[in-house]
Amino acid sequence: MNVFHVIIFGHIFTASALMAQCASQVISAHSSETPPDNFIGFDSVPDKVVDGSVVRVRYQCSGQCQLAVEVVVSTLQKTDLVVFRRKWKSCRLRDYRIHQVLLRLPPSISYQRDFFNRNVLDTQNVTVRAWLDSFKNGSELSTYHSSMLRIYKALQIIPPSERPSKPPTGCPSWSAQLMWQMTSDRIHQCPHESDIIDMLKFPLASTGERFGVIRRFQPFIDRALERTRRHAVTQPSVTLSVWIYLLKWCQKKHCGIIHHVNRKNLYDTVLMQLTDTGNIIIQARKITGEDEAFQVQAMLPLLKWIRLDCYIQDSEVLLETTWDGQTQKYLYEWILCDWRRQVLTRHPWVFWAYQILPFWNQTDVCTPDFLRLWGQFASKEKTCTQTWTFETQIKYNTLFQFLLTKEVEIRTGSLNLKDLGSALFEETVGTIFPVDKAQMKIASQSMAALQESSCLGNHRASLLLATIHLSGLGHSVNHEQGHVYSLIGALGDDRFALMHAGYKHLMGIDGFPKDLEMAYSYYSNIGTQTCIDSSRIYENKQHSTEHIYLNNEEDLNRLTHETNDDFQYLKFQAERGDIESQKRMGTMLYWGQNGVSKDIVSAAKWIERSAMQMKDPSAMYDYSILLMKGQGVKRNYTRAFRLLRKAAAMGSINALNGLGWYHGTVLKDHKNAVKYFEQAALNGSDDGMFNLGIYHLSGMNPDRPWRNESAAFEQFLNASRFGHVAASVEAAWYLSTGSLEGVSQDMKRAVILLKKVCERNGHLGFMIREALQAYLQGSWQEAFVKYLLAAQTGLGLAQSNVAHLCEELNLGYECQWRYHNYSILNYDPHPSALLKMGDYYYYHSPGTQEDSLSLAEQAISMYSRAALAGSPQGMYNLVVLAQEGHSLPRSILRFVNVSHHDDLDMVMEKILKRCVDMEGEEAVTPCSLALLGLQMGKALRRMTQNGAQLLLAYASLLSVLIFAVAVSLQSSLGNRNPTNALRARTSPGSNNGVVSNREQDGIMGRTYRGAWNLRLTMNGEQWLRQISDLAVTASGVCLCAFWTTLLYHLL
Repeated sequence: MNVFHVIIFGHIFTASALMAQCASQVISAHSSETPPDNFIGFDSVPDKVVDGSVVRVRYQCSGQCQLAVEVVVSTLQKTDLVVFRRKWKSCRLRDYRIHQVLLRLPPSISYQRDFFNRNVLDTQNVTVRAWLDSFKNGSELSTYHSSMLRIYKALQIIPPSERPSKPPTGCPSWSAQLMWQMTSDRIHQCPHESDIIDMLKFPLASTGERFGVIRRFQPFIDRALERTRRHAVTQPSVTLSVWIYLLKWCQKKHCGIIHHVNRKNLYDTVLMQLTDTGNIIIQARKITGEDEAFQVQAMLPLLKWIRLDCYIQDSEVLLETTWDGQTQKYLYEWILCDWRRQVLTRHPWVFWAYQILPFWNQTDVCTPDFLRLWGQFASKEKTCTQTWTFETQIKYNTLFQFLLTKEVEIRTGSLNLKDLGSALFEETVGTIFPVDKAQMKIASQSMAALQESSCLGNHRASLLLATIHLSGLGHSVNHEQGHVYSLIGALGDDRFALMHAGYKHLMGIDGFPKDLEMAYSYYSNIGTQTCIDSSRIYENKQHSTEHIYLNNEEDLNRLTHETNDDFQYLKFQAERGDIESQKRMGTMLYWGQNGVSKDIVSAAKWIERSAMQMKDPSAMYDYSILLMKGQGVKRNYTRAFRLLRKAAAMGSINALNGLGWYHGTVLKDHKNAVKYFEQAALNGSDDGMFNLGIYHLSGMNPDRPWRNESAAFEQFLNASRFGHVAASVEAAWYLSTGSLEGVSQDMKRAVILLKKVCERNGHLGFMIREALQAYLQGSWQEAFVKYLLAAQTGLGLAQSNVAHLCEELNLGYECQWRYHNYSILNYDPHPSALLKMGDYYYYHSPGTQEDSLSLAEQAISMYSRAALAGSPQGMYNLVVLAQEGHSLPRSILRFVNVSHHDDLDMVMEKILKRCVDMEGEEAVTPCSLALLGLQMGKALRRMTQNGAQLLLAYASLLSVLIFAVAVSLQSSLGNRNPTNALRARTSPGSNNGVVSNREQDGIMGRTYRGAWNLRLTMNGEQWLRQISDLAVTASGVCLCAFWTTLLYHLL
C-alpha cells in the first residue's frame, strides 16, 4: 500500500507541476496583451430571441473602462446588422461587478407580422455580444472589433410564424383593418425583369436629320440583378441589334444609328454611325479620355432589309451585317477602353435608326414604270401615247388619262414631278366619295389616283391613304397598309404626316403602340419646322389657326369678308382716324383673319396710319417690327428704333424686347441688349424671356460670360407657359433628356409642349382656312377631305368639324363617333365634343343593367369634363342625372364647392347657380328655369313643415277656388239687364182715351206685386255682390300672405 500511495502521490505531484507551468504560460501570454485584473463574462443570457429579456454581465476593470452589450442579426441581404446597443462606463478599479441590461429588440425580429408590424425580418442568425475596452478622455470611442476583451453567444432563432403577437398599441379603423385582413396573406413577388431591352417596338421613319428616339435605361429593381450588373462593369457583355431599310444614302458625311449621350450632351461609349458611302463607324471612349473608332467597309445596299448585330465582349467588338441571307463579320479590339459609363450610366441613348420602314419593298407600293418614263416626257421626244405600251396604259389607266390632260404642261416643262403629284391629288379630292353614300365605298380609280400621287411625292396623298386604310372610311380596314403610308409620309418630311405619326404614338391608337419617345422623335422634327415657319408666317401658304367650329352658329357669324357690311363699317371707321379700327384692319389683313384675304402691303398701311398718330404704343411697336423686317414696307432700322424708344417710354413691354433685339443684333451691344431683355422678361414678355434664355445658353452676357443651362431652361420654361414656340421647343429638349442637373426626365410633358407648338403651325392653319372656305362655298366634300387631313394631326378643332361633316354628309354614325372620340382624347377637348360623346353613352341602348350603369358612368364622366371646361349644357345634364339617382364625381363637387355630406338639393342648386352665372344673369335659360323650379320646390317643402304655413297654403288654394266662383258669379250678374224688371204694366189707351175702373184696379194690383218682387231681386243681387267682393278680398289677402311666405323661403 505504501508503494502504491507513493506512486499515486508522484503522479498527482507531476500533474500539478505541469498544470502550474501551463497556467503560468497562459497568464504570462495574457498579461502581455491586457492589463492585469481586466475581465468580462456573461452571468446569464436568454436562449431565445425574446423582447424584454435580461442579460447580466460580470466584469472587472483595472482602470477606467467602457463596456457595451449589442444584439447583431444577419439576413439574406445584410450581415452584422446591429439592432440593439447599450454602453456604460466604469470607474471602480479592480472591483468585481455585475451589470444588468434589459434587451429592447425591434418588433421586426421579435414579433409576428400584423397591421402595425408589417416589415418583418426573416433572420438567419442572432447574436448577443459584449465587449470591454479601456477609456481615456479624448480617446476615440471603441467598437466591438477594436476592443480588448470580447464575448458573444448565439441565440436560438424563432421562425416568424411562431413568434408571439405584439401587444396592441393602437386601434386601426374598421376599413383599414378589413383591407389588411384581405391583403395580409398575399405573396409579394418581384416583377419580372429581363436584361433584354427593346429600343424600338415599331418602325421609325427617320429623315436623316437630328431627330431620334431617346431611351433612358433604368437600373434593375431587383437588387441581386443590379448588384450583378454593377459587378460586371470591368468585363462588359453587351449586344446591340437593329434592322434598317435604306431608301437613299446618307446626305451628310455621317448619319447616326445609335448614339450614347452623357449628361454634358457629348457622345459616349458606344457610338454607331452610317457614312455617305454605306459604311459603318463604331466609336468608344478610352480610359485616357480620348475617343477611338474604327470603320467597317460594309457597303450597305439600298432598298433591302439589313440586320446589324454588334457584340461587345470586354474590349472586343464583333459587328455582323446580314442581308439577302448572307452574313459578313468584322472583328476589332480596343486597348484600355473604359466601358463603365456605358454599363452604369443612366444617361439617354439616342436611337436614330436612319430611315427605317416596315417589312415591305417600296416597289410593291410605288411601281416605277411611269417614273422611268418621266425622263422621256421631259426630253420632249415622244408623246404620252407613244411612250406607254397598251398594257401599261390599261394597267395605269387613271394616271394615263390624267397625263393626257397635262401633256402640254409636261412637254413645255411648266409642270415638274412634284407639281404633277399635287395636281393629281387636288383633282382626286373633289370626287373621292361615291354618289351612293349608303354603300360608302371609295372607287378603285380614286384609290389608284391617290397611290400614284403618293408615289409622285405628294405626301398629303400618302396621309389620306393612311387615313382610309386605318379608319375604314369607304374602304376595308388594313392597319399594315395604313402604317406603310403613314411612314412614307413621315419619311418625306411632310408636316402633317409627322404630326400624324407623333399623335398616333402619343395616344396609342390604330395599331400604333403608345410610345412617348417615338412621339417625341416626330414632334421634335415638326416643332423645329414650326419655329422656322413662324418666322415666315406672313407668306401666302401660311395662316394662323382660327378656331371656327362648324356646329357653332356664333363662330360662323363672326366671319367677315371684304364685301361684308361689318368689314365695310370697320374700314369706314378706320378711314375716319379711329386707332382701334385701324389696328383691327391691319391685324385682319396681316394674318388673314375672319375670312379676310391676307394682304401684307395693305396691312402695313393701316398699321402705319395707327402708329403715326403717336397715341397707341402697341401700334407703334407693330409698325416698328414691320420696318425692321421689311414686311410690306421698305426696311428702315433708324425709323424703327425711334418708334421703339417712344413706344417703350409709353409703357410698351414688347418695345423693351424690341430694343434688346436691336441692340444685340444690329448694334452688337450685348450689355444693353441683356438689360432690355431682363426688363421685358420681368414685365411678362415671353419674347424677352426667350431671348434672355438664349444669352444664358450662349454665354454672351458680358456680366456673366459663361454658359448657364439651368438659367436658360428656367427662362425657356417660363416663356413656354405663354405659348412661345421656340422656347417650348428648347424646354421640351431638356425635359425629354433629363440631362440637366435638377431637371428630371418628363417625356409626357415634353410631348405635350411640342404638340401645342405643332398645332400653331402656319401650314396647318392654312389647311384649316382652305377647308373653311370650301365649306362656306358649298363644297362640303372638299371641306371634309381637308378637315380630315388636319384631323390626322391631332387637332381637336379639325376632328370636331370632321365629325360634324360626317353627320351632314350622311357618312355613317361610326364616322361621327370615331372623330368625336378622337377629339376628347386631347389634352384640352372642346366641350361640344364631350357633350356629343356624353349623349352617345346616355342614349345608347344597353343590353344589360350592368352595361346601362357603365354607360351612365361614362356619360357622367363626359358631362363632368364639359362642365369643368365651362359648358352650361354639361352642368344642366349633370343635374338631370343627379335627379335620376346617379352620383356625381368629386371633381364636380369640388368645382361647385360642396362636400359629399351635403344633400342632393344643395348640390343641384349650387351647380345650377354656377351654370346661370356662366350663361348670363339676363338670359332666360334652361338652367335659370330649372333653378327657379328647384328653389320653389324647396320653399314649398319648407312651408309644409309648419302647421300654420300649411294651413295658409290650403287656405290659399281654397281662396283661389272661391275667387274663381265669385268672379264667375259677378260676370253672370253683370250680364243681366235690370231695366227688364221695371217695364210698365199699363195697357195701351183706347181710341177715345177712356179706361174702365176694373181694369184700372187690376193694373194697380199687379204693379204693387211687381214692385215688391223687384225690390227682393235687387236686394239679393246686392248681397251676392257684397259676398263676392268679400271673397275676392279674402282670397287676395290669403294669396298675398302665401306668396309673401313663399318669397321669404325663396330668399
